[in-house]
Amino acid sequence: MITRAMMVGLTGLLLSACSTVPPQLVYEPQQQLVAYQPALAGMEGQPARWSGVIAAVHNKTDQSVIEVVYLPLKANGVPEQTEQSPGRFLAIMKGFVDPTLYAKGRSLTVLGTVAAPVDRHIGEHPYRFSVLKVSGSKLWPPVKEVEIRYVDPFFYDPFYDPFWPRRPQRR
Repeated sequence: MITRAMMVGLTGLLLSACSTVPPQLVYEPQQQLVAYQPALAGMEGQPARWSGVIAAVHNKTDQSVIEVVYLPLKANGVPEQTEQSPGRFLAIMKGFVDPTLYAKGRSLTVLGTVAAPVDRHIGEHPYRFSVLKVSGSKLWPPVKEVEIRYVDPFFYDPFYDPFWPRRPQRR
């Protein structure tokens, strides 16, 4: 009976490690996080955790404004790589953010409070951005592209010998 309880506990512990959120993205469980909506208004001061891909970084004297193309979150806080996005948001961080590290195309997840929407331009197109004042963030490692090579299953190389230069001894 005790062994069974220990095994169930150990299994639960191991499975909980599979989808842990990084410590800088953890929020108080009592708080309800605001889901992303384009041009979010009337929710100022509410907590939110949003993610996406960095589109641009604008450094100012006391803060950095990161323009992020929103992507939905997975259970562990990583942005889900999809081809569709409902919009963009601005992540406002205190201090300087290095544009080389926070480069265009990197995945980012931010935790913070919703601020009033801001009207700006994307190129020459006017756009209303949702704004998030960041209290914690996680910059995810770049996604490595995997090269997919086609191998013909019916190809046979008559000169290929897996045992060259030594053949196994026959007995």
